Parts: sequence; structure tokens; C-alpha cells
Amino acid sequence: MRRVTQYAQMSPSFDAISKIVPPREAWRLKVRVIRAWIVPSFGNPDSPNSMELILVDENSNKIQATIRKQLINRFKDNIIEGNCYKMCYFSVVPNHGSYRATKHEFKLTFLFRTIVTTLPDDIIPRVCFTLYPFEEILQMSQDHDYLVDVIGLLTLVGEEKSYDKDGKTIKMVVVELSSQKMVLRCALFGEYVDQLNHFLSSGYVEQPVVILQLAKVKLFRGQPGLQNVMKATKIYLNPDLAAVFDFRKSVVEQGINGTQPLFIANEGKTISLEDDFMRLTKKSTIDELQENKEDGTFVILGTITDVVEEGCWWYSTCVCGKTVHPESGVYFCDMCMHHVTNVIPRYRLKVVVSDETGQGIFVLFDRETTYLVKKTCGDLFNEVHKDSKVLCGDDYPIIFRNLEGKKVLLKVDTKSLGVDRYFGTFRVKRICDDAAIISMFELAQTEITPLKDAPVPVFGPELGETSNTKCLENTVMSSFLQKEANVAGLDDIHLDMEGVKEVDIQDHSVDSDENVVLSDDIGSLIRSDVDETQDLLSHLLDDSRKVNVPNVVPKDAVFLKVKRNLEADFDKELEDTVAHCSKIIKIEDS
Repeated sequence: MRRVTQYAQMSPSFDAISKIVPPREAWRLKVRVIRAWIVPSFGNPDSPNSMELILVDENSNKIQATIRKQLINRFKDNIIEGNCYKMCYFSVVPNHGSYRATKHEFKLTFLFRTIVTTLPDDIIPRVCFTLYPFEEILQMSQDHDYLVDVIGLLTLVGEEKSYDKDGKTIKMVVVELSSQKMVLRCALFGEYVDQLNHFLSSGYVEQPVVILQLAKVKLFRGQPGLQNVMKATKIYLNPDLAAVFDFRKSVVEQGINGTQPLFIANEGKTISLEDDFMRLTKKSTIDELQENKEDGTFVILGTITDVVEEGCWWYSTCVCGKTVHPESGVYFCDMCMHHVTNVIPRYRLKVVVSDETGQGIFVLFDRETTYLVKKTCGDLFNEVHKDSKVLCGDDYPIIFRNLEGKKVLLKVDTKSLGVDRYFGTFRVKRICDDAAIISMFELAQTEITPLKDAPVPVFGPELGETSNTKCLENTVMSSFLQKEANVAGLDDIHLDMEGVKEVDIQDHSVDSDENVVLSDDIGSLIRSDVDETQDLLSHLLDDSRKVNVPNVVPKDAVFLKVKRNLEADFDKELEDTVAHCSKIIKIEDS
């Protein structure tokens, strides 16, 4: 009776994956290809060895299929990941090896007479994960023969490192995933490092939900961890999937704040403020932003001239990070799908920013506003309710008035906020008020063509003040050689992030050989062309400050970028790198 029921669940003209056994070859399947990849030949990555497929039917049963090298060209252009197909005639072989992609006892091998026909989209699931609990993985005592799917919060990104192997450079980074108050480490290589960096460059700073599909469980010094399998593994970062919704809901039920910041080890080397604002993002003006017809991300330099005191400067979110709205006297979270009483206030501040081309209204959300006012929304919210003196206007704290007149660099999304009735309103993705970076940004936008005895712009007490070349040399010299010099835009060269970085500016007030060299550099600065001038001034700015960053990461983390020639010892060195991989760590609830 059970056998009849299982067949009844499938269309009568198709076979169920769960029933596939040898030696029969005339199987008729209706499946979706949920994963497809090319396996390169050993020793020759440019030559394909096979094409691998993961097939799933409407009962969510999966099986692996292999297309051997001789038949790849026959099928590869007709099989696309995500599409549904009717497939007939296969060879059925045992599912052996240490990289088995499904739990099925057998796998399929395409034949020359295999038929593949495209079908319209069907009820077959688009994704089908076999999620392994962290506890099960952490209890493994040997390398697992099956590739696994895992889901967790990305809580830490280690520093990217590069290795030389067989004349090629291989990138690697170790990340930490958290679930059920346990931590699992995963080593990512090559293109997977690029994919992670691309996600991080978007400015997302909270802990995202990550799904690793088809990852390999490896033991490093007896401790289980994960690593990607080249071409086979797929990474999902904050995907809009039911599995992510269920996971976030479980996180909330455990009382874990899923909106904590993502820790990126030595972040400044990969996506630093200077790189982001000076090199990686296209520059623009406010007028160009408003005239722009295409969505994109740009950097503008402007001055905050006003705070728009209309509407509320904060909004409430659930612990899952999503906005909540009042309902029946309490709050309701659309993500968690239930009423909540524990909410978190977050900033939403609109400011007017002006530059020489015009002005616009920019929306600063929680991260950007906290960066500027050096105070969390929760702390300011409590002050507002304790002391009425901190209020101004329509319940706007006076602290926001301190932002007026502040020169800032804004990384802006040109996609206008449709929910806001202000024309030219843009969302700020990242903000910088570092005086050194702003000065370099201004210098990069300034065209300097010094002529003998001709007026030349200098950095003086008044921006735009002019002088001749002799005055320029004296001004710059006094700025760098006198400890107590007060030069607008250069006297506060530091990044003040709650005391994380300490600045140590050396005293150059005493004549020395270094000062003579610096004087020669200044003379070269006066006589050089525009590009050389910019390069030299940037060099002087870098040398004029020394930043000491305290050790705020676990002592067992590896954060020095190194290049090593691994050759035949590559696997051993990898084990040394992530030897402490994946032990159970209790996470203290915040």
C-alpha cells in the first residue's frame, strides 16, 4: 500500500528519484536542476573533466548526475541551473567517494542516448537544502564523505591572506558562523573570497544570514570545520528564502540580537574609509546626483547646513532587525509574524547638505548617525526621556545641532527614496568626517598649475585664500614642522570611533636631518606638476601620523597578511592556519 501511495504522488508518466536503482536505464524523470558546475581536470584547470548536476523532484528528493568529459559539449548549453527538465535514459551507479553531494545510494551517469527536454516552470522546489545542525558537525571525529548544507549568522570575517601555489596566487579567508550559541569556522578560497568581498563592499555591517550549500567537513588538528569545494559550493548571503525566515525567527526566540555589527578583522586593509571614498567609488556633485537618471553609488563632499526637523528622528525595530508597526496597543513584526514588546530604537535623520553646485536632503540611518554623534540611538533616546533640556524644535535633541557646519564625505545611493516627499532626497550608505581623507579628497579635485610668482591656492585658515609660491612653501612647512601648528582641515587628522584608534603625531619642531629632508620634499612639492604634488602631499600626510590599534580580537585569530610559498606543504599549512577551527563557544547574550 505504501508503495502505491509513493507512486501516486508523482505524475504517472514519471519516475520518483527515491525509486532509482540499477540496472535499469530507462528512467523517466521530471526534475529541476538546483545546482550545476564543471569539474576541471586534475593539473589542468582550463580543461573540463565532468559536469555535475544536482536534480530534485517534486517530493524534494535529490540525486547527483554526472556528464562525462566526452558528452559535456552535447548537453552543457541545454542544461541551465534553476530550470525544469524531462530527462530519460541513464546509467545508474553506486554513489561512492568522499565528496558525495546527496544522500542517495546511487547516482546517474548521462549516456549518449540520454534525452533532455526543457519543461515550463513547475511546482518542483527552486531550492532544496539538507541543513546539518552545528552540533552534529562539531561532534564529527573524521572527514565527512558527504557535502553538507549549513545556515548561520556570519559573525566574524578574518583577514584575507594570499598563498603562492604552483605559480598561482590563492586567496583565503576564515569566517565564523553562529547558530544555537555554537560557532563553526569555515575556510573560503579563491572566487568565494571575491564573492564575500563584493557583499561586504556594499556597506552592510550587521550580521547577515549565510547559507553554505555543498560545503566539505574537514578536520584540522582534530577539530571539525568547513571549507568550500571549488566550483561546487554555493554561498547565499541574506537570501530571500523561507529557510532564512525560519532561521531568523529561531534566533529571536533564543533571545539573540540578530542586528549586532559584523566584525571584520583588520577591516581597514580591505574596505577602508580612504579606499572607499578616494579610490573605489565614483565622485560626484550634488547637482550631478539630482540630474542623474541611473541608479548607482557615488561619493560627494559637502557641508551639513541644517537638520530637517520634520517627522520622528528615530524608529522602532524588532530584535530581528526589521521595522515594527503599532497594532492593538503593541508592536507587530512582519518578519517574525507576531506581536513583540521588546523593540530597539534606531536613528533616521534627514539633513541638508550643500556644496558649490547646490544642495539636497540626505537620510542618515542608524550606523551613519551613530558615527557622527558618537552616541547610540538607545542612549540618546533615554536622555531625551530623562532630561527635557536636551530637546529642541519638534522633540529633536540639541546634539543634532552640533552637526551643522560639519564637512563630510557621503557615499550616496542615487536611488531616490520614494517614501520621502522631498525632491533630491538620497540615502547615505557610508559617511566620513576624517580631516585627512577630506583634505586628500579636496586636493584630488583641485587642479594646481603653479607658475613663478603666480597666486597659488593654499590650505590656510580661510579655505580658498591665495598666496604666491613662497607663501605656499612657508605655510606647508610650518604646518608639518611645528607641533602646535593650527591648519584648517589638517589639525585633527584622526578617525574618532569611540577611542578604538589612538593617534601619535610625532614632534618635528626641533631641527633635524628629517626636517631637512622634509624641507627638500616641500621644495619638490612647489616645483612639481599636479599628479606629483598630490602623491607627495599624500605621502606627507601618511608619514605625519602613526595609528596604534589595540588588540581587540581573540588571541588565536590570525590577522597578518602574509604570502607564503606552500608548494607540496599546502595542505599541512592550511591545517595549521585553521587548526583551532570550530570549537563550541558559548555566546553571552547581550
